[in-house]
Amino acid sequence: MLYRMTWPLMKLFMRTAFGVLGGFRRSGVSNVPARGGVLLCPNHFSDADPAAVAVALPRNAWFMAKAELFEVPVLGALMRLWHGFPVKRDSADRSALRRAEELLKAGEVVVIFPEGGGNPHGLLQPLHPGALMVALRAKVPVVPVALVNTSEIWTYGAPLPRRSGIPVLVTFGPALDLSDLEGQRGAIEKATARLTETLATMLQQPVPVGSPKRRTDGSDEEALPGSQFSSKASAIR
Repeated sequence: MLYRMTWPLMKLFMRTAFGVLGGFRRSGVSNVPARGGVLLCPNHFSDADPAAVAVALPRNAWFMAKAELFEVPVLGALMRLWHGFPVKRDSADRSALRRAEELLKAGEVVVIFPEGGGNPHGLLQPLHPGALMVALRAKVPVVPVALVNTSEIWTYGAPLPRRSGIPVLVTFGPALDLSDLEGQRGAIEKATARLTETLATMLQQPVPVGSPKRRTDGSDEEALPGSQFSSKASAIR
């Protein structure tokens, strides 16, 4: 009840803020299924990215976020109220994975940033496979989301946003049907590669190479959903 009362007001506030800071545009909304479980996987360049996805979405969603944020007074309570749930960084967090899978199987929208955290460079980074593992287990489509110009209003790591006059662009790509990978050897890796190539094409950037970054407590880059799901992913089976 409290969520239904407060979340529309929060979305209105965020939408207004984007308008004041530079503008806001969205496209491909019809690519988000109107019902049923679906995993959204956006790129992550800015601290404004989660808000941009939330404002653009035609459905309510659940957001996986690093556990440390839930320890902050007031903020943690609000994140839980507004459908956030925690994940421990750099670990095979069975609880978070199962929570995401349960939500997807229950027909909910779940948002995970598979790069594992933002970066100040504005270039797509190699993706962690945990998000795709959850999608394959839940047997739901994956919608790639391209976020453009969010770093113009809020540079990653900066304490506050700024007015840029440049509109934020949120594009929902066609859902990736991963059903053809079910039961295949290396299905998680193949699904991750498919999402990586799709996001790179949508962002008009090169396909990233190399291993995904791991975020630690000593890193100056925030760890967000996906950072803990690398070689340990198989342990959740």
